[in-house]
Amino acid sequence: MIIMFTGPFISLYTFSMRLSGITLETEFFEDYLSFLTEVLELELKELTDISMRLDLETTWLEIKKIPQTAYLASTLIEFSLSPEEYLDLVQKINFFYYRRGPSRFLLIGHDEKMFQISDPDGREWRFQNTYISQNKSDSDFSVRNF
Repeated sequence: MIIMFTGPFISLYTFSMRLSGITLETEFFEDYLSFLTEVLELELKELTDISMRLDLETTWLEIKKIPQTAYLASTLIEFSLSPEEYLDLVQKINFFYYRRGPSRFLLIGHDEKMFQISDPDGREWRFQNTYISQNKSDSDFSVRNF
């Protein structure tokens, strides 16, 4: 974000804002732990009985365990991936569903450009293939929900 002040006595100022972290609350703590570390391969920085903090390179993601609630979150979490990263992630998702069986992380939809998963709290996780290669067939990008 750049904020510019103009006028006879005001000079140019630059204001830079960076997201320092994201905190999500859930009653399905263990499901998040396995999905985020096994499928997304996020590095676990801190872990307690009620909280985990994961590294997102320039920021962090914290998951906090809360008591059961009727509240459903309507958050969208979106990632942009290269074709290689996208294909790799699709394969990890397939293996995750194969190894764990039915999961609270539900497949919403997918194609060669994007796939979407709904987490146990109703948040939507969207993974976009930002640079689609013309040589990849659609079968390379199939996701099976076991």
